[in-house]
Amino acid sequence: MKEIQGFGQGLGKTARGSACRLLAAFLILALMVPFLAACSKKEEETPTGIANYGNQGADFARKLASSFPQRFPYSSQEAAAADLIVDELKKLGYEAEKQTFSVQDQEGGVKQSANVIARLAGQGFQAVSKQGGSEDTAPSSVRDDLIMIIGAHYDTPLVEVPANDDPEAPAPPDGIHNNAAGVAALLTAARIMRQETPGYDVILVFFGAGTDQFAGASHFLSSLSADERTRVDVMVNIGPIYAGDKIYAHAGQNSVLEDQFKDYAKRRKLYQATDIFFEYQLNTRNRYAVFTNQASFPVTLESGQQAVFREWTSLESDHTPFDKAGIPVVFMESGDYRISRIEDVGIESRNPFFKDTGGQISGTRFDQTDILEELFRQMDEQTAGQTIPKIESDEGEEEGDSGEDTSQGLVPRLVLRINNTAFLLVQLARKGPLNFEFRS
Repeated sequence: MKEIQGFGQGLGKTARGSACRLLAAFLILALMVPFLAACSKKEEETPTGIANYGNQGADFARKLASSFPQRFPYSSQEAAAADLIVDELKKLGYEAEKQTFSVQDQEGGVKQSANVIARLAGQGFQAVSKQGGSEDTAPSSVRDDLIMIIGAHYDTPLVEVPANDDPEAPAPPDGIHNNAAGVAALLTAARIMRQETPGYDVILVFFGAGTDQFAGASHFLSSLSADERTRVDVMVNIGPIYAGDKIYAHAGQNSVLEDQFKDYAKRRKLYQATDIFFEYQLNTRNRYAVFTNQASFPVTLESGQQAVFREWTSLESDHTPFDKAGIPVVFMESGDYRISRIEDVGIESRNPFFKDTGGQISGTRFDQTDILEELFRQMDEQTAGQTIPKIESDEGEEEGDSGEDTSQGLVPRLVLRINNTAFLLVQLARKGPLNFEFRS
């Protein structure tokens, strides 16, 4: 302090004041340097642009729905929709295959549909040592033969709509929810996987006749060789993800054991999917939450045993043939599992707008692009200033994932659901089996 006081004694009043101000500014700057450096480091470590995949997926969903609104199983529009998907895959650099199959109806007639298939080789997985590092590159420490199947049906349920010549009558359903949005999420993931290579060998399958007892999925499973079936680590099915209240991920019924016991090996991929959601703070950053069914009431299985209805669903879809074959599955859909009895499974929305159909959107007149986009636009406007929805904990209380609100502009629901579901698929394809990690 003596040196500082002496510094000012030989100066005039004005000069001393200027010197003091200069010295104070220097001291403040010196104190702020560590703080600024820490903030800069934090900003560098914070991931940005998560699921920032643009509008390409949503545009395709609208195109599929509007071009072929009556793409019912075995119809000409379903066949045209398959060709549209083939063309899109080729634009993305894939060699797309059409796998045709036939089904005999009750009258003995033969109906035809097709699966659209694309394949992408993965980089494999590296064993992780007990210390957390990677093992040597010995053959036994590398898994590069595992298969991940990701599927979505591209047909839409047949909906009987009464003839109406009124030009102001609502347009008939076009399946934007079930399942154009699911198809678009799979195509978006396919596009991004060309840049972010998966660890698995990925088989992308767009199932035909999915709404006819998942005929396409059954045929595809039967077409796999014995070697391929032993290499399949998981099948992920993307169902209707657009219009339901929440996004849910389920394990298969083959992971259900008696009472409250679970087959954790069969649920590992489900838990990895929810880990990705929390790891990347998708709820806080993007308003995209992944829920699991936490209903927790007892149900009777086909075996006659009692089990807890938790983290799985009784809904059947394109994952069902794989589930019954003992293959681990993850089924993603949007809906609402705040239920207390098995009969309520299938409710997709609590919004009073859907009261006429008991909360169901799939296979109803509400599954129409203009209707849904206008509804969600109005909902976004009403909630623009509200906080982001929180996550329900196992106890039914709500909790949010960590992180701060980015205060970003509201993203339309169709874009948000498609891009974030695709992001989760891309990351899940890099999550390896137990004790293995992505081989970079």
